[in-house]
Amino acid sequence: MNDEPTILIVDDNEDLLQTFAMIFKRRGFCVETAGNGTSAVDKFKEQIFDVTLMDIVMPEMNGVEAFKKIKEMQPGAPVILMTAYSDEELIQTAREEGVRQIIHKPIRIDQLIEMITQAASSQPILIIDDDEDICDTLTKVLKLQGHEVLTAGSGEDGVDIARERACQMAFIDIKLPNIDGLETLLRLKEVNPDMLTVMMTGFRNEVKDALEKAEAASAITCLYKPFDPAEAADLVKRIVKKPRHIRREDEGK
Repeated sequence: MNDEPTILIVDDNEDLLQTFAMIFKRRGFCVETAGNGTSAVDKFKEQIFDVTLMDIVMPEMNGVEAFKKIKEMQPGAPVILMTAYSDEELIQTAREEGVRQIIHKPIRIDQLIEMITQAASSQPILIIDDDEDICDTLTKVLKLQGHEVLTAGSGEDGVDIARERACQMAFIDIKLPNIDGLETLLRLKEVNPDMLTVMMTGFRNEVKDALEKAEAASAITCLYKPFDPAEAADLVKRIVKKPRHIRREDEGK
């Protein structure tokens, strides 16, 4: 299995396509290219990409139409759209559909590299609990594994974070202020259907119904407080994407 981060570059400008391909190959990416939206969609039927960089204005199928089809196959796929035109209607449609970012040509290569590298890196883990000690403890053990960790003290804050950053996994306390853990889980799934979720509680019997509903909504398991932080770390190690570091151009020479 190839452990290099994979990028799909889609543009009907062949010179630009090959230039981008060369740049990202030098930085340790496994690169695939497509000359139009139709070809890009076909490639998504065959494999999963860590990030896709795609032009908006293309023949046959534009970038926004291709993004919609990609989203149907892989709802959490990170896609960055680029354009040399100010087609506000297309751009607004892309934003409403949840595209990660839209950049305008001509593109500064250093900014593009930073953007792609961040998008292709392992997504953060979100911890939602109003107990600061739990947040701090889990953050420490997960960071030791190399994960980026984000924390929130309420369900609303957790959902807001998930709207801003694509998180691969969330630990959610059942009893939270304002909206409870179950409602938080359901809202997170609306934002990112692919997010893995684990519930946490110190009230095994009181929240039995909520836990059953969380399980029905695809929560993986529940950790009962007080639990050994190593248990959570082991769970993460077994089921989430391993953090990767993108190679800089001057490394490995």
